[in-house]
Amino acid sequence: MKRRLASLLGVGMLGLVSASLAAFGSSVLTGPLAGAFLAGFALSAILLLVGGLVDSITVVGRPVPWNVVVGIGDILLAAVVTLSAIRSALVTDDAWSWLFAGGVAIGCTSLAWFGVQTARDSRHVDLEATPSSRRLVAIALLVAASFGIGVFVATSV
Repeated sequence: MKRRLASLLGVGMLGLVSASLAAFGSSVLTGPLAGAFLAGFALSAILLLVGGLVDSITVVGRPVPWNVVVGIGDILLAAVVTLSAIRSALVTDDAWSWLFAGGVAIGCTSLAWFGVQTARDSRHVDLEATPSSRRLVAIALLVAASFGIGVFVATSV
């Protein structure tokens, strides 16, 4: 994953949080759980943004490399989206919602795996400086699909 893609994703996610708060105000925060999901989404965006911009951050006197910061952001994003879909299924309690929540959980499992591999700087995740155009197209499609799923989950609650 190219670092600047992480920062662009973080900026886009922060833009979504800001736009939803600006458009709907405090009605977005329907309860403490919704606030926690929004805060988790925003924290994930900040981690992706910071990880994409700096080589490392210092936490409790120890340097944390950028790939660990981005990996944690990916894992947090996967957890927030999955829990949000499950919450939505619990509220609506119909078969479609549970099927959708299951699909989101499966999709987010791959995002969480990607986050773990990025944090570990694993050979399974290519951190090359210039990724192939096929990889960039695949990443763009994944981001677009994830965005669409997120919008659907956010509007279905």
